[in-house]
Amino acid sequence: MDFRSLSWFALVCTFSTAACTERDPLDSATMAATGDSTGMPPTDPPSDPATTTGDVPTPTTAVDPGDPTATTGSVPGDPTETSDSTTGDAPVLVGEYLFVVSTVIAPALPIQFIATNELIGAPGQQTMRTALQPLALDQGKVTTLRTLVGEPLVFAGIPVVDGIFKVDLGLVAVSGAANPITGSDITAQLVLAGEFVGPDFYCGTVEGDLLSPLMSSLSGSTFAAVRIDDPGDLPIEVTLDCVGNTATDS
Repeated sequence: MDFRSLSWFALVCTFSTAACTERDPLDSATMAATGDSTGMPPTDPPSDPATTTGDVPTPTTAVDPGDPTATTGSVPGDPTETSDSTTGDAPVLVGEYLFVVSTVIAPALPIQFIATNELIGAPGQQTMRTALQPLALDQGKVTTLRTLVGEPLVFAGIPVVDGIFKVDLGLVAVSGAANPITGSDITAQLVLAGEFVGPDFYCGTVEGDLLSPLMSSLSGSTFAAVRIDDPGDLPIEVTLDCVGNTATDS
């Protein structure tokens, strides 16, 4: 190219930059060699090896079966199961007892019976039935003869709440053979108020009036009942009251 041509080319570049920048695209090898950073980046960049594309398997979720030791509802026979409910049934003990009445007239010469207790009715509605069989006693004695005498005195429908009971026995007649004080027949109007205080014992007070063989108030008298295994083998020490006072033959 001669001088005049160069001058003309310079003049054209002065007024038109497009004419001076236009060029053919470079191939990828040329771009790499020249370090040209003006080219567009690849449409699809390289995949991240830690990233997966396409369908991903659905993870499996473990089903929690719950606590294998947990149970719902009540478990019959569970020894740890407790209940706050009460049926109202009294802790009445069935069976036979030596039942002793110690009067204010002669406290150390008690009138004695064999008491046979049982519960009547459905749970929650139970009442006590007791049969008092008088025992024959020699006058002035506590432990002799103590054989059965006369008919038993039977009282039923006695409500007992939390071991406590009160019953009006009404008019009571006892054979003179069971009276160690005078040996005379006894007629009395009696009310008993008592409590079952242990597995083998219940006791309480006696209120009312002695009508014969003499007239006297019985207020302040007591009773006590001790479980027995054999009516033919009665205790020598006879319990008189809730305190535990006893009487026996000297």
